[in-house]
Amino acid sequence: MRYKNSKRGVALFITLMILFLLSIVTVVVLLTAYNYANVTENQIKRMRAITLAEAGIHYAYFKLRTDPAYSTTYIDEASADTINPDESGYNVLIWIDSSSGRDAIKSKVVY
Repeated sequence: MRYKNSKRGVALFITLMILFLLSIVTVVVLLTAYNYANVTENQIKRMRAITLAEAGIHYAYFKLRTDPAYSTTYIDEASADTINPDESGYNVLIWIDSSSGRDAIKSKVVY
């Protein structure tokens, strides 16, 4: 009789250990999926910011061709032309930087 009872205890212990290991694997898989979603979301934000910054530079080229006063109006980041393309929280700052002796169009996206 004593021999049968000890087998039952071992079976219960093994079952609980397997359940515990499966729980840990489940938590790891869920955390990995959550982190992957965050990384993907950050990559999308980064790509959108790069695209908007490039669009800001093209906008500045357009404004320079059509409005000669544009190059003297927005001369540093503090006085930058601010564009909010789709009211999604992204702001594109555009200014003309002449600090190096040559005019350079600078563009920065804030989100």
